[in-house]
Amino acid sequence: MCGILLCSGGFASKSESVLREYYEAEPMCSFHDDRSIEVMAELVRQRGPNYCSWRSVEGYDTVWFSSVLSLRQPFTGQSIRIGEDYILQFNGELYNSEIIDNDTQYIVDLFKGNAYNVAETIRVLDGEFAFTLYDLKKDIVYFGRDVVGKRSLSYSIDRESGELVVTSISGNNPGNRCFFDCVAGVIYVYDKSTKSLDATNIILKPFEITTGTDMEMHNSEFLTKELYSKLSTAVEKRVNTIHPLHMENSPISVLFSGGLDCSVIVALICECLIKRDLGRVTLELLNVAFENKRTKMQPSEAPDRQLAIKSAQDLQDKYPSIDIKLVEVDVSYDEYLKHRPLVIDLMYPKNTEMDLSIAIAFYFASRGHGYIREQQTNKRLQYKRLGLVLFSGLGADELYGGYYKFNNKTEVELANELSVQINNIYRRNLNRDDKVIASNGVEVRYPFLDEDVITYSTKYIPINYKRDKFILRNLASTILNLQNISIEKKRAIQFGAKSAKMTKDGNKSGTDLLK
Repeated sequence: MCGILLCSGGFASKSESVLREYYEAEPMCSFHDDRSIEVMAELVRQRGPNYCSWRSVEGYDTVWFSSVLSLRQPFTGQSIRIGEDYILQFNGELYNSEIIDNDTQYIVDLFKGNAYNVAETIRVLDGEFAFTLYDLKKDIVYFGRDVVGKRSLSYSIDRESGELVVTSISGNNPGNRCFFDCVAGVIYVYDKSTKSLDATNIILKPFEITTGTDMEMHNSEFLTKELYSKLSTAVEKRVNTIHPLHMENSPISVLFSGGLDCSVIVALICECLIKRDLGRVTLELLNVAFENKRTKMQPSEAPDRQLAIKSAQDLQDKYPSIDIKLVEVDVSYDEYLKHRPLVIDLMYPKNTEMDLSIAIAFYFASRGHGYIREQQTNKRLQYKRLGLVLFSGLGADELYGGYYKFNNKTEVELANELSVQINNIYRRNLNRDDKVIASNGVEVRYPFLDEDVITYSTKYIPINYKRDKFILRNLASTILNLQNISIEKKRAIQFGAKSAKMTKDGNKSGTDLLK
């Protein structure tokens, strides 16, 4: 996982001096020319705590600043020059079967072999990623995200000056620039000579939910087994690409509410680890709960905390060979107030009460400062997250109809709603969540948003299997034997963790803008 910042155009020389001094100075210097460049560099650096660097090329008015969280060997710094043709910045993880070691090197080799043009090369990549690619010979900048948009990427263009900024995260004080989040699955092409942006190159057509039905449930067993196979493969790809050294020295973490979606992911991770026979691997279940001043509720009373304790026990009983630790992340009201401005900055341009209540829950959960319980005494001991890779159950509600508002819709209406949900998940969720979670120097992986899982779920699972997540509940109860967890109802994180409506001013709506 990496952080990307590309600055190109008339202000590049100023950007270079800022980034050079930022990279070489310790502690960070103050820059009066363009404070926003410094802020973006710091936000990008937080995403990759293992390594950061800047690059400039003589004769080109462009600078690159990159940071790296190293999860694969051999270590590959960013950015990368590919011969005399390209400079690449890559943020993400690839799961193509042809990859032997490092996924960034895999992309480099594709371009070196000249087997594909830029668009064709991006289309063959399987994973969660964002990128910039500068064609040095044509003076063209390519940038974009995977087909679902699992890694954040934004851009700003000044058509008069030709200034282009592409960044993983801009913060809410980007100077005079107006940033736009990249649309998922679009390869943006910026021609510096004409100062023109082409955003018509689509990697994949939008996903469409089938309206087909199986009202008698004749294919229930077959389709459930097929979905289980697809999800198992998606989890295995994301577990098996964690380098063995990381598996030995740090756990795998899961954002854990105790509900159906994340519990299925935990069970599938456990099955994968048992299959690989890696010994007693640790799995951290990160559960967050807030002290809520309005309701006078303590973290221990939050619905998600109580559910997480119960579900974690079920999973521990089922998989005793895996060291499953429930990490109880308690957030006091004072700590909420202290970190609130930072989270608002991180999640920009999202700026509603609902976005904050979700983002701040993910921020504290991924930060992972909490407690674990001693088995013999049930005494809580302080604990800090060790895992660098976090798994999330995001996507299950959008694929399998987990929202209550869908309950009274016809099959056609439900199919249309779910199509909108899955195709816009980058805009509604992923832009915000990636920026907030990655600020803690970790990488989040989404098995439900694996392209094969989405394609199978949208094309082949009948629409009546997607009322209240019937097919996923069936998978949990009949294949994974998680009967208690399979009947748990959907609860949004901001309500389960009690991060919504934190103050006595409880008449705020989720759509209200932050003040």
